[in-house]
Amino acid sequence: MLPFSKASLASDLSDAFLLDELFEVMASEGKAAIGQDNAAPLSQRELEGWRRELGNIYHARTMHAEFVAALDAALGELTGTRDDAIRFATSELGKRVLRLEVSAREALLQDEIDEMARKALMDAREEGRGSTRLEMIRERIEVNDLIDLNVSLGMNTSYAYYRGMLSEGASAGMNADDLLYLVQAQEPDIRRDVMDWIEAYFLMAYQPLTDAELQAYIDYSASPHGVAFNRAMFQAFDAVFVDLSERVGRGLGRILSSDSL
Repeated sequence: MLPFSKASLASDLSDAFLLDELFEVMASEGKAAIGQDNAAPLSQRELEGWRRELGNIYHARTMHAEFVAALDAALGELTGTRDDAIRFATSELGKRVLRLEVSAREALLQDEIDEMARKALMDAREEGRGSTRLEMIRERIEVNDLIDLNVSLGMNTSYAYYRGMLSEGASAGMNADDLLYLVQAQEPDIRRDVMDWIEAYFLMAYQPLTDAELQAYIDYSASPHGVAFNRAMFQAFDAVFVDLSERVGRGLGRILSSDSL
């Protein structure tokens, strides 16, 4: 039997983890998040041009291809971890979990669904330790260190965004040290936002699972291969989204710099 090519292995990962669908959602999330940022008022003409540029930056197929390549590199020679991840993702439970995660993330693009998910989280938190499901969600988060990894990713992308602005001369005389201080000061807000979003998201996504099914998923996530695969995923996310954020910062910086001329 001929060995699989790297391209076929990467394709297997992408197919198993629904990455093409995930990046369609993440591209929409990125464009929506930037579009809600009113920190830099733009003219109608500038806004139209900026939206076109954002469409080019947050291009789902390009993001997907870059991520798959970065994930393949992050996994390197971890063939056991790669095989184990695909084995889980193609199991009945794995297929169900991954479909629920992507569907929930897509649904959260709607403001009313996002509000409902956050309200459900507030209700679960008010129950305290009476909410068994929330305790399980927090175990799922803890075994893969998802809060700290997402906070790190958020701070890295924030710094890259401001670095892009700075490269275009649009950071009001700030230097690299100023930007680092600015981003470090954002850490508590980023951490709170990450915790609220991920708990609300998982609480919604995993609602159809039984406690036994959710525990089986937690057990997989906590396994050595599960932890290693999660780390590789975040290395790939960091590689892709840091670059995207810097491009966003440069793009907006060019517009603001031209306005000041």
